[in-house]
Amino acid sequence: MSHPLLQRRAAIWAELARLVAGEPGGQPSYTIDGQQVDHTAYRLSLYTELQQIQQVLARELPPREDLTQAAG
Repeated sequence: MSHPLLQRRAAIWAELARLVAGEPGGQPSYTIDGQQVDHTAYRLSLYTELQQIQQVLARELPPREDLTQAAG
């Protein structure tokens, strides 16, 4: 069974990849008529959450070693 934090981490990575100009979070922050839209804080909150998830997973999941073989 997959750890729920692995699923959340994948969702955050996908959201960060999606953040391009024209998408929410991919634009600079601004204020119009007293309404503030803070795209930078949203993006930073995703990075902060990602860092927290990494720390929890490092404590909860056993270390793993991936072996690969070069094609030749």
